[in-house]
Amino acid sequence: MSVLKRFDFIAAGLERYKKIAGLVLIGLSLHMSVCRAEGLVLESVDFSILSGDNLQLLLDLSGPASEPRIFHTENPARIALDLPGVTSGLEQKTVPINIGGAQSVQAVESAGRTRVVINLTNMMPYTSKVDGDKILITLQSGNAPMAAANAAPAKPSFIDRPFGGSDRHIENIDFRRGEKGEGRLIVTLSDPKSLVDIHEEGQKVIVRFAETSLPPRLARRLDVLDFATPVRSIDATPEGSHARMVVATVSGEYDYSSYQTDNILTVEFRPLTKAEKEEIKKKNFAYSGDKLTLNFQDIPVRSVLQILADFTNLNIVASDTVQGNVTLRLNDVPWDQALELVLKSKGLGKRQEGNIIRVAPLEEINKQEKEELEAQKVVEDLEPLRTEIIQINYTKAEDIKKVLVGTTERISQSSSDPAGIGGTTASTAISTLDVSQSVLSGRGNVTVDPRTNQLIVKDTARNLERVRDLVRQLDKPIRQVLIESRIVIARNEFLRDLGSRLQVNRLVNARGAEGFGSGGGNRDLIFFPPASGGEKSTKTDVLVDLAANGAATAASGGASALGFTLIKAGDYLLDLELSAAQREGRAETVSNPRLITSDQSKAVIKQGVEIPYQTTVVAGGGQAANITFKQAVLELNVTPHITPDDQVLMELFIRKDEQGVDTPRGPAIDKREIETTAQVANGETVVLGGVYEGVNINNTDKVPFFGDLPGIGYMFRRNSVEDTKRELLVFITPKILKQDLSLR
Repeated sequence: MSVLKRFDFIAAGLERYKKIAGLVLIGLSLHMSVCRAEGLVLESVDFSILSGDNLQLLLDLSGPASEPRIFHTENPARIALDLPGVTSGLEQKTVPINIGGAQSVQAVESAGRTRVVINLTNMMPYTSKVDGDKILITLQSGNAPMAAANAAPAKPSFIDRPFGGSDRHIENIDFRRGEKGEGRLIVTLSDPKSLVDIHEEGQKVIVRFAETSLPPRLARRLDVLDFATPVRSIDATPEGSHARMVVATVSGEYDYSSYQTDNILTVEFRPLTKAEKEEIKKKNFAYSGDKLTLNFQDIPVRSVLQILADFTNLNIVASDTVQGNVTLRLNDVPWDQALELVLKSKGLGKRQEGNIIRVAPLEEINKQEKEELEAQKVVEDLEPLRTEIIQINYTKAEDIKKVLVGTTERISQSSSDPAGIGGTTASTAISTLDVSQSVLSGRGNVTVDPRTNQLIVKDTARNLERVRDLVRQLDKPIRQVLIESRIVIARNEFLRDLGSRLQVNRLVNARGAEGFGSGGGNRDLIFFPPASGGEKSTKTDVLVDLAANGAATAASGGASALGFTLIKAGDYLLDLELSAAQREGRAETVSNPRLITSDQSKAVIKQGVEIPYQTTVVAGGGQAANITFKQAVLELNVTPHITPDDQVLMELFIRKDEQGVDTPRGPAIDKREIETTAQVANGETVVLGGVYEGVNINNTDKVPFFGDLPGIGYMFRRNSVEDTKRELLVFITPKILKQDLSLR
């Protein structure tokens, strides 16, 4: 009976446990459904290395993932992913990577979302992909896409990347004040993937947008001082194909951050609190040790060192020459500052290696370090030499050798004409060796194989590593520039000539009777209206000859004329001839020299003729004729320098000479040239200069008194007008060639 009761008791207990387990399972399922209803959870962050040195990051969520909102900054180089409705389930906020260009991944949960920030050493192309409950981020850290970045300077610069279009622009710029006095610069972008670089320069923050245009209506200054925020003003200006904003602050007591949601970029400037200011002062303070209080009268220095060693648990080794007493009264002072004060007061110095501090007089420490350096030098002198061949790809091996051995060049001028006939001098480059600037050791040497453009270096193993590092930094591809110039010479000519001729003509028989030609052989037949009886008139005397001389129409053979008879008296006619000539001409000469050169390399292109002319040279007590040539050429001489922001600074010399009028000593040269230094944005055209000439001549030839008579004065005068205009314009357009094209 007792056994049956015990069995029933056990069965009832099992039944109760089943009910409890069922309730627990129901509770867990309800909890999981509630958690799933509230949002997804970021469970893990993993990474793997792909082919081509690419890195793939894997964000694993607890459920189906949606497309994240992604933005990035150039300086510091970061890629940020916003995951709305996702909570962070990571055990630690920072996941170290330290592979390729990726340093770490941070996940921060705030305001119902999780932001994942990928910290990079430098910006690189990336792609994102959603695969079920996973988000894949692939960082393309291979060398091929970043070839253009190898030659970029240390200052932040933009690099073309596979995301975004070429028609990006800024749609709006706004400024608002936050509840706690922070200032928010709000920029609306047309493309959410626009590349933005934000960095600080003094008390200004520079925001630059790569390949993004700024509409003229937004290119202005915003004075926001009245908002009572750390921001004073905002200047938005175009910068070539980029857009640039300069945010000026009231003082340096601020902190700024940036974040982007879709196509809205927000740069926030927050004033520092009093506690944050104190914290900054503490960080700037040179001493960070724990504070202590010391109050001693005439205590030995060695005892003070013992007290500091007990306080810091460091090993302090004092030299036997450390002697003397000090008096201290230090209240709440960092221990490292107290140690520094004691050592300076007694002329002592310290050297720390790990947790051991060695204290000795400065002369003794310097002497020991000198002896150690001399011992190292002896070891280097006895170290075996090795030979290594280094391939040079983009630079001349001879130029790299000059840097390694410290060779410098100086220019010396010597006369090449001792007799002083030509008065010319020749310049000679002399190479000198500066051993103090050499990277090699005293026993090292370097030779060049010009056939393969290789360096053969023989030195110690330590110096060979130093040489390899230096060559790696110097042997880089140089960016190239296409320089196009236009030299336009425009001419506009207008000439007009009005005149009259008043003459007396005699009537003669048309059949050649007497009187025809009796006036002499200089009489010419003219076509005036014929007289009655088959008679014609022949020129006898010219009373006034102020006809148009036909210079304005020399190409057509003279001026046009109209004649008629004014008076007929017997056998004589008084005839009037009116003549007019006019010429209009327009001419435009366009020269378009162009060339390609490397950064910091001088390039010259010429086209034209050399004109010979005769000179007289005095030699040996007599004179000798000498033929000399003078150039009349079109020349473009340029030395470009590419700035970090893709501007081109050019030293320019442009000329267009032509052969002028002949002189007894030879033809003259019409010179047109300009020499200047100009900075132009990539792909833009600028007018370097121009010369405008205008000639306006009005001439009147007339018979005194008669030429001024009203009505008939035109019979006694001639008017000529000459209006000539000439203009010279010089245009220049630099274009930076893309690195991948130049390498191809």
